[in-house]
Amino acid sequence: MMNERGFTLVEIIIALTILALLFTVIAYIQAAGAASYTVTSQRVEVQESLRIALKKMGSELKGGSSSSVSITADGQKIIFESASGTSGYRYDARDKELETYVNGVWLPFASNIEDVLFLYDTDLHLVTIKVRGERERSGSYEVEIGVFLRVL
Repeated sequence: MMNERGFTLVEIIIALTILALLFTVIAYIQAAGAASYTVTSQRVEVQESLRIALKKMGSELKGGSSSSVSITADGQKIIFESASGTSGYRYDARDKELETYVNGVWLPFASNIEDVLFLYDTDLHLVTIKVRGERERSGSYEVEIGVFLRVL
């Protein structure tokens, strides 16, 4: 006589329930990790865009002449004379980009920009640039730099 042992239906159902619960937990952890990665990537992208924008604008403005600075009334566009000729920056609200003036053409150089403000203190010859950026769920980041211009 052969003793046949196997799993009962109840044991199989319990094992499948535990396995399904385990897969659900693993899927949740994986989805949460992917969402966290996406948000972190967006934050890094915005911060890098702001860093590049301030570095470019700051270094070019340092060579600008204090007597040639012109800022629009809304503070979103600046034009100035530097050793390389007429230069400038402006905010494109439609595309959410900062643009630079190169050879008579406005070209984008920084994206994910929500707002920009150029201020000029004529007594100190100081241009203050405030830039705010955001992308989807990255959160809003604001940076500011002050640049002293050459006095001729």
